[in-house]
Amino acid sequence: MKKQILTLLFLNAIIITGFSQEGAFISHTVATTGATPYVIDSGHLNPGSHPDIVVGTYANTVEIYISNEDDTFASPIVKTLSQVNGVHIADLDGINGNDILASSYDGDKLVWYANNGDGTFADEAIVSSTVDGPGTIVTGFIDSDATLDIALTVYGGDGDTDRVVWFANDGLPWTEQDVIPATAGLGCGNMDIADVDGDTDLDIVVSNVDAGTVELYYNNYNPLTDNDPVSFTESAGGDISTGNTYLFGLSFGDVNDDSYLDILKVDLYGPEIAYYENDGSGSFTEVIVDNTHPFPSIAFVADLNNDTYNDIVAADGLNSGDDVFWFESDAFGDLGSETIIRDNNFHNQVYGFTIDDFDNDGDIDIATIGYQDNRLKWIENELNLLSVPENELTNGVSIYPNPTSSRINFNGLTEETNISVYDILGKKILSQSIKTNQTLDVSKLQNGIYILRLDDLSTSYKFVKE
Repeated sequence: MKKQILTLLFLNAIIITGFSQEGAFISHTVATTGATPYVIDSGHLNPGSHPDIVVGTYANTVEIYISNEDDTFASPIVKTLSQVNGVHIADLDGINGNDILASSYDGDKLVWYANNGDGTFADEAIVSSTVDGPGTIVTGFIDSDATLDIALTVYGGDGDTDRVVWFANDGLPWTEQDVIPATAGLGCGNMDIADVDGDTDLDIVVSNVDAGTVELYYNNYNPLTDNDPVSFTESAGGDISTGNTYLFGLSFGDVNDDSYLDILKVDLYGPEIAYYENDGSGSFTEVIVDNTHPFPSIAFVADLNNDTYNDIVAADGLNSGDDVFWFESDAFGDLGSETIIRDNNFHNQVYGFTIDDFDNDGDIDIATIGYQDNRLKWIENELNLLSVPENELTNGVSIYPNPTSSRINFNGLTEETNISVYDILGKKILSQSIKTNQTLDVSKLQNGIYILRLDDLSTSYKFVKE
């Protein structure tokens, strides 16, 4: 994600552990990382129930923090990779659980570390060594086969023009194809992937730092109707957003809980946090969330307080007293004013954070990195408001088994209904119509916590994929 490093230097932040919002959040310092930690991801990397963390630094390290299953983390497993500009956790080979992907910006390569299944990880294996300035990494079943594919932003810092590429996981060597053809002056930075138009294939949104634009590319491949090669076409209306000063954060998420995926963007120098509301027909309308907070860097859509409505969690990235804060959503899809999660002196320059249930208590926590203070921390969520039921009888319907490894069954479903599945960030990842005698196949989902919504009954359930 070539969101160019901003070299303002500040005093290191004071490390604190404390409370905010009447004790709703507790911060824990995990470790001192390698210098200048820049990117972070979380997910399950061993058989335990608690998520693990991967950090990439500009000081040439990929650091793997395995949970001790008691809200602490073991000393990191460290891999050497120059100027790490992207990390991502996903199961690439279908063996031993999730693996780790990383991009080396000045090394011009995308690599992965296979999970050995015994708490160790193999040495780097090359996906590509010919990408000039690789950055953000996402994965998905782009060609709708049984193997997980990779998409990557390319900044083109040393002469290669800017583009987004994807790699088909069809056996070695990886097959590289363009999402966005090489185009000078874009500055492709952050990116996300999801089925935004509900046609069963995965689409891609990208923020172009130099051009100041957000572009949405629809995947033309439909496995239900044809066998044509995968290709991507920019949305008919052109750029989703233009005139941005310094785009940094970008992600899909259903901000207003209307079942359509919106696009959340953060303009670091705007400064602005905004989302583009999807009306379900391919039109997007800008909604300003905040334009007064200094230097926002990253934001995600997530149900932070477990009330079944998606909120926005965000952080500052360019001052010496960086905040982590959130905007609570209500039943009408409206967002309230900013509420502080962690205030001044928590970190110095938060360029990345990740959301997961790090203490395995059923709510969403936050792990953060400070680019200038070289600290990895996690913020324990103690809001303890309403929780989504797991498999209890609601509206006469229950789900089982929970947890599940392959399929979800429905008890009490008396008519065909529309089903939506959301990940822990509020992103819709699965949608289909279920008849009374059908089961829902979730075997392709990565391990973790998900929300299943019976759209016609306005009922939600929490389930665990294992």
